[in-house]
Amino acid sequence: MPEIDDGARTVGEAIEMARIATEDGIEYMVSTPHMFNGLSHNPQPAEILDRVAALNEAIGSKGVKILAGNEVHISHDIAEQAEAHRVTTINQRNHMLVEFPQLTVPVGADELFYKLLLQGIHPILVHPERNGQIQSNPSIVANFIERGVLIQITAMSVTGEFGPAAKACADALLRHHCVHFLATDAHRPKSRPPILSRGRDAAAMIVGEEHAAALVETNPRAVINGEVLHAPPPIPFGSSAKSKRSFFARFFHDRQRLTH
Repeated sequence: MPEIDDGARTVGEAIEMARIATEDGIEYMVSTPHMFNGLSHNPQPAEILDRVAALNEAIGSKGVKILAGNEVHISHDIAEQAEAHRVTTINQRNHMLVEFPQLTVPVGADELFYKLLLQGIHPILVHPERNGQIQSNPSIVANFIERGVLIQITAMSVTGEFGPAAKACADALLRHHCVHFLATDAHRPKSRPPILSRGRDAAAMIVGEEHAAALVETNPRAVINGEVLHAPPPIPFGSSAKSKRSFFARFFHDRQRLTH
């Protein structure tokens, strides 16, 4: 989305990114300007929808199609902001991208995710493999999944382009079935381009071709269509982890079935 955040600086740069994505086989991209991170001007859904329409027109019908969304920085009032329709869910359906601070996992994040789920909004935690606390303890992610949270990691983390710590964490999350989506997190044509295939291929070396394809095809398609995502439960980290699903996991799984 040009001229709104830390992504494309101009319409021309955005069109170049769309060309790169199309050549990489990407059919849809979700525009995700930041919300509530202290740097963004917090664009309202109406503004995002207008900008998405204008960008799709500039790209043309033969290129990648842009969908509306937000990357929402977690805060104490995130559920209230969602309820007030101040954030843009993915393709205006029932999933929302949520990000943590770079170094820590916020205290009370479980409760904030729970409040979103009670509204019928399924939170997708983005790039947890780049969070310092999670790098030290990846099992934190499995605990969130048990509570109904979905997980998206960055393709460049799997290829090692975000450094060894992010790659090691991404690999561990993949091995333990703690990843539901692989995304480009694209910002610019050169420094962080919209290329997904390299990350998919690297993920396939860990989880196999079929599983890797689900991370970039089947699962994202379910989200943009507002459908229930069917994914295997996490493989426990360590011998002390419980192999059976917790009450939270059963509750939110059943709730997802009832709300669709």
